[in-house]
Amino acid sequence: MTSTSQHYGDSNSPSDLPSAQKHTNPSALELGLRKKPSIQDPLVHCSRHFGCAVHTFCSIQTLVTNGIIHMGEDDTELLSAVEWKELAIFCELLKMVPRLEAWLMESSEDEVISISDLIQKGINGACADDTKGMKGAIIDWITPKGQSLTLHIPWNVKSGRGFNHERTGALLCPTGLDWNNTKYFFYSLPNQID
Repeated sequence: MTSTSQHYGDSNSPSDLPSAQKHTNPSALELGLRKKPSIQDPLVHCSRHFGCAVHTFCSIQTLVTNGIIHMGEDDTELLSAVEWKELAIFCELLKMVPRLEAWLMESSEDEVISISDLIQKGINGACADDTKGMKGAIIDWITPKGQSLTLHIPWNVKSGRGFNHERTGALLCPTGLDWNNTKYFFYSLPNQID
């Protein structure tokens, strides 16, 4: 391979690149920098599944801290209902993430916080994926079969949703009110409904 056909990602350090390629922009006919595939941390991967299957909205750092405290106790009968639920969720987390219990027991406080952050990152990613997928499904669900909405609702624009759209406004209207009689009230005061 000659130096002009060498790819940027083939060398281990920038000093190995030819000096002409260091300071100039590459040609459109040459292969540019190769993006290394990002490897997802196993904790993030397992916690995405935990977020979908067990519990989506929880503070993992608090859950892990309380779980570690309660793991050492023999009298679990003295726990309140909330503490029992937290302990059950923590035990599910330990079952879903291989070697998590060993990592937590061997780790320092800072490492436990770092582990908790990775788990929280996975749960947040799962929640974001669910929300993205749900928006399109809801738009498809509220659209009558074989018809289209009077005002089209794009999947990625929020401005025409909620009470600002005829169909979604009717669905969001409280059951005691008639949307057809009160729609102008909702358009003028969308955030002041009692």
